[in-house]
Amino acid sequence: MRTFFYTNSFDLSADLLIRKLGSERVFRFNFDLWKEYTIDIRPDRVTITNPTGLTVQSSDIVKFLWRKVYTTQQLYPDRSFPREQLYQEEELAYAMREVWNRMYYEGRAVLIDPLSDDLAGKLVQARIAAACFPVPAWRFVAGASSAFDAGRTSVVKSLTSQRVGEKSVLFTTRVQEDQLAPASPWMIQDLVEAHRDVTVVVIRDALFAFEFDRGALPEQVIDWRQARIRNPAQTWHPHRLPPETASSIRQFMEAMALHYGRLDFLLAGDRYWFLEVNPNGEWGWLDPHGEAGILDTLIEELSPDTPCHPLPNPRLIRA
Repeated sequence: MRTFFYTNSFDLSADLLIRKLGSERVFRFNFDLWKEYTIDIRPDRVTITNPTGLTVQSSDIVKFLWRKVYTTQQLYPDRSFPREQLYQEEELAYAMREVWNRMYYEGRAVLIDPLSDDLAGKLVQARIAAACFPVPAWRFVAGASSAFDAGRTSVVKSLTSQRVGEKSVLFTTRVQEDQLAPASPWMIQDLVEAHRDVTVVVIRDALFAFEFDRGALPEQVIDWRQARIRNPAQTWHPHRLPPETASSIRQFMEAMALHYGRLDFLLAGDRYWFLEVNPNGEWGWLDPHGEAGILDTLIEELSPDTPCHPLPNPRLIRA
């Protein structure tokens, strides 16, 4: 009996988990190396063999974890690739989504639902979160200059995190609204003057919170992700959540039908302003040595020797 990891070969979080679980209890499928595997999907079974000759049958899989999986075109959107190569990858990605679907309907898909963002992305998240937390007022506009408030300072952010240039993305940025180009689409949100960022990793009922002092941000930078690119040695410390905030997080996760996620907040005074939840958020950089308990909790959830807690089926998102 094994836990199936659907991932890429450069997934450090998967590396940590598999090292702790033991390779004999895991079957790892690296999508970027798919040509090194043999794959046989039939109505009654799935059979996959890895480059070392290890074979797994669908009947051997007790839990299926979907990690971050990217096609070549998704990894390198500015490059051109042979049409045949892209076709082959898209065909395989479709087939593997169907393998996950089978595991989902059979109650073997755990923790991460790859369709979470499609079912409830950032805009729906904000509506659901408003019943649990303060949420900065927001609006999405395109081609509507009348929606901009002259002289008002706000923030803009990307919904997709797609590149806006060959090597650039739009991080959360402080702007004067009347300087925005009306013809472009903009996600605009009220500016919250906060003293800390707080991020919370949720693994079913377990919460692991960390904080970052915004006083360490470079001048004019308000997004800790942008600061982390400039200085990877960013320091996050464990954070104690008030019981009522922890309860609200669990309420929100239940409403979102999520078993896993990393929630981002701004802490201003004693108010936790909700920003978003990443249903497949990374965690390794917060607890690289496993001291906070995230690694052990994930191992307990993913081990083929422990009870399986399948994703909610059907997904009853309360929007």
